[in-house]
Parts: sequence; C-alpha cells; structure tokens
Amino acid sequence: MNYSQFLETITKEVRERTDPKARICISSIQKINLPMMDGMTILLPGENTAPTIYLDSYYQEYLEGASLSGLAEKILSFHSENQTIPACDISFFTNFEQARKRIICRLVNCEMNQQLLKEIPHLCFLDLAVVYYYEMEINSSGHSGILVRNTHMEMWGIDLCQLHAIAIRNTRTLLPYRFGTMDLLAELTDIPFPPRDPDAPPMYILTNEQLCYGAVNIIFDDILHTVSDKVGGDFYVLPSSIHECLILPIFSWNEKDPEKLQSIVREINQKYVSVEDILGNHIYRYSRAVQKLGLVSCL
Repeated sequence: MNYSQFLETITKEVRERTDPKARICISSIQKINLPMMDGMTILLPGENTAPTIYLDSYYQEYLEGASLSGLAEKILSFHSENQTIPACDISFFTNFEQARKRIICRLVNCEMNQQLLKEIPHLCFLDLAVVYYYEMEINSSGHSGILVRNTHMEMWGIDLCQLHAIAIRNTRTLLPYRFGTMDLLAELTDIPFPPRDPDAPPMYILTNEQLCYGAVNIIFDDILHTVSDKVGGDFYVLPSSIHECLILPIFSWNEKDPEKLQSIVREINQKYVSVEDILGNHIYRYSRAVQKLGLVSCL
C-alpha cells in the first residue's frame, strides 16, 4: 500500500471507530524547519478545536508491520489524551482588536523555511526571518500558538509594518529577556548543571524568562547594547537553538577563530538539537563601535 492509499485507508479505519458525526479531515501542513506533512484532525460533535495528528510516523509503523486497526486505535488514543482544551469561542482570532494583545514574534532560519515564508508575513534579519504568532498559552509545559499567515493579515486589514510594531511591543512585555551566565539555565529549568571550570573562558546565555523562543532577543538593538556593557565589549553570538543564543566575549575567545566556533554550532545542531528547534549554522558578531550585529564570514 502506497502512502496515498494509506491516508485513505487509515481515515476509514478511524472513522469506523469514532462518533459517526465526527468530522475527520486530512490537510497538508507546513511547520517551521520541516517539510510539508499530512495532519489529521478529528472534531467530535460540539468541538471546534482538536489536536493535529501527523501521519508520517504512523505510515512508517505500518511499513514496519503495524496493523491498520492498531494504528487507528493509537490515533484515537492520541486524540483523546491531547484533547484537553474544551470547546471554546475562537472568534477572538478574527477580531483584530482582541487578537493584537497576544501577537508576538519569533526568529526562524530563512533557508530552512523558504517555502513557508512565501505564505506568512515576515521580515528578514541577516540570514534569519522574524515571523509572527498569536500566543495562546504560556505555562510550564511550553507555548502553543497560531502562526500568523498572509491570509490572517488580510482578514485583519493591517500591513506588515503594523503587525511588526505590535508584535515587538508584545514580545518585550509578555516574554521579557533574560541574560546571564550558563547558571541561568539551571535557574530557569531546575536542572542541575556541573560547576563551570573557573579557567574556562566566560560564556553567557541570552533568552527569555520562559526559556522558550528567546533567541528573538538578538533583533533588539538595546538588548545587544546592554549585553555589550555587561561583557565588556564586542561578542560572538552562537545560535544554539530558536530558544536561546550563546554569548561569547571576543576578548576571552580570541584564541578560537570563527571557523572553529561555527563548527561547534554545526555539531550542536547535528547532535543535540531537534530539527524543529534549529535556528542556524552561522555565527554572528556584535560590534560595539557601530552598535550592529553582523554575520561572520567563515570561508
């Protein structure tokens, strides 16, 4: 059975096992840093929200010998376990005066999201792009939100400049930045980290209080200037993920040439960062003299 046949058959299997009035649909969805994927939603009577169940992994399980009936039960179980949000009025999102209060910005990689960027409002920043989300929830389990698309901006009757200004203001208010030593990770996550080698050159982290999508803070000139004050001059920025960036003072790391630092970023991305969380493989340098962040060329 090929993939198209699987999608049709698994939909039928799920339909046979759930409420006959349920609305089941499959749509192609583009997510940050990922190729187009097929997602199933199951809307039971009285529901207007449902988790998206991505089917690529289920097809792989089928190819490895899993039964269609077993996969259908697994899909329904996932739906049940993740359908924690009761039916709600989602008209807030169509009302811009309500939606504008929680529109924030995030930073993503341009090259990895070329196709998606054609469908969403964005502003380029070096080799990255500022994109916009409606922030649904901020809690200990993370963030959930709605990616703002060109169709949403048209529905609201606003332009990119207006959207960007609103998102910048909300991001600074709802997700204030945090800067500190690597001990900050332990403070924000309650994860015990081994003590730092006192002879090692200093390394800092720039993120936000939720340690979630905090890399966007490198777009703010005043924050970078403040960081420069705190580290005593120019510094390298290593994009360790979409959630945070590492800050390395130039004067302490001058023995490490930029090419070696870029290799470190690539190794981190390959070994430790999920594809969805990769920000980029390039490094940046902040110049205090011109008060500007720029790409570091490593040819």
